[in-house]
Amino acid sequence: MCTRTLVVGFLAMAQSLFPATLFAQSSPATNEVPIERCDRLPVVKVRIGSSEMRFLVDTASTTILNLKSFNSGRCKEIQIYSWSGTATTSAREVSISELTLGSHHLRDLRLPAVDLSPIGNACGGPIDGILGVDLLDKMAVTIDLKRQVASLGEDSADPKIAYAELENSMRSCGTAFNEGKVAEFGDCVDQEAVLYTPDGEFVGRAQVLEYLRRRFFKYAPDLCYKMKMHEVQAFGNALWYSYDYSIDTPKEHLAGHGFAMCRKSGTRWRILNMHNSPH
Repeated sequence: MCTRTLVVGFLAMAQSLFPATLFAQSSPATNEVPIERCDRLPVVKVRIGSSEMRFLVDTASTTILNLKSFNSGRCKEIQIYSWSGTATTSAREVSISELTLGSHHLRDLRLPAVDLSPIGNACGGPIDGILGVDLLDKMAVTIDLKRQVASLGEDSADPKIAYAELENSMRSCGTAFNEGKVAEFGDCVDQEAVLYTPDGEFVGRAQVLEYLRRRFFKYAPDLCYKMKMHEVQAFGNALWYSYDYSIDTPKEHLAGHGFAMCRKSGTRWRILNMHNSPH
């Protein structure tokens, strides 16, 4: 019996259906995070673990946590950098497994925590930390106060972690394909996808889905696939990987190798580019 829930197999199966190249001519959308205000101070929302927090943006300081928001850690002597110079003080050091801003993920951080409640009291709102130049530089953030957005550069996240996010985002896509559910599968295909096959050229999600409906969904649920992944690479909000594949339908057996590219929009990954080479 073939496994039907593993997303990597589903992606390889979808790709193995197309002996030609699938490529979308599109550049990634700009990754922007809205800047809010605490009185006149610029603030962005970050996620630490499962908690959403408000961090003051300060390009003249290093990143500092609010001791009132992070009550664990060990005390040590640290140096804090700001516009007024360098100061040595005693603060608590807190370990952060993951900090997320927009689509950027910074992992295994050790950050100082001091009492920042005077800042929150002054601006009239909660402040859980200061997002300083050290982390802003790592994420290649550009601050646009006129447009009230923080523009993020490309995320250099571990490709294996990005692949795990893709797998989690598209977990239901394999089932939707095997069951021939066009509408559900449609949310797994990028709006700007372009598909080239021996049967013709299909531009955009609607044409791709119509082709799949006529050509392959009629076999649902009698589809069986296997895949072995070899390499994963991340490029900003796109993910590329190579694989070997095989697929069986009631009328044919296909096997070969190829590569795929998916693109992340918001929190959702979608199929963007595909290429196969049959044996």
